[in-house]
Amino acid sequence: MDWLGEGFKRAIDLIVSGDAETWHAVWVTLVCSLSATVLAVLTAAPYGAWLALRKPRGHKLQAFLLRIGMFVPTIFIGVLVYGFVSRHGPLGSLDLYATRTAIVIGEFLLAFPILGTFAYGALAKYDPRALETARTLGAGRARTFFTLLGEVRMVLLSAWLVALARCFSELGISVTVGGNVRWDTRTLSSHAMLEVRQGDFGMALALGLILCLLAIPVAIVAHYVSQEEKE
Repeated sequence: MDWLGEGFKRAIDLIVSGDAETWHAVWVTLVCSLSATVLAVLTAAPYGAWLALRKPRGHKLQAFLLRIGMFVPTIFIGVLVYGFVSRHGPLGSLDLYATRTAIVIGEFLLAFPILGTFAYGALAKYDPRALETARTLGAGRARTFFTLLGEVRMVLLSAWLVALARCFSELGISVTVGGNVRWDTRTLSSHAMLEVRQGDFGMALALGLILCLLAIPVAIVAHYVSQEEKE
């Protein structure tokens, strides 16, 4: 169990000393996760709301597929994106493989069904007549739509935090399409995996603990948002 104590000690040392490589991995993790989840909020939330409020043909099937998407393994998403961005893929000419952009694309696909499902679930209970009433009172379609999205903003915030936590900790995407390139695409999770492969369990644990320090505040905020939503 010496490696356990060593891991805690090294985690503190890495944070206090400001280890450049570790903090670069923290930065890459934050940038990719925040970029992917913000893009998901801007696209998946309106999509889920549209399914719930407009109920187009096949909306139940689409909502079901969103729920299924929440449980797709990250390695599958990584392999799927790799098939598109690799040299012989449809997007191979864009040289996206082993870039942070590829990681963001993969994490966007990870976050999209989470945001879409939460938005759909929050608005599916709304009476369609509320839309007609709002229009009767002079509100346009777009204004009514975004007003209702605002009504469930706490649900969407919870969904964003859940998606952010998943993107923080994912490994399959960052390794498969990011390439784990030092000083470029290496995230905390891929860095930890590399240390495990090299047999440095103390360092791997230290990186995992730093990742927890990022995720725990997100979990705490999500808890309070959930409590606020219930009240």
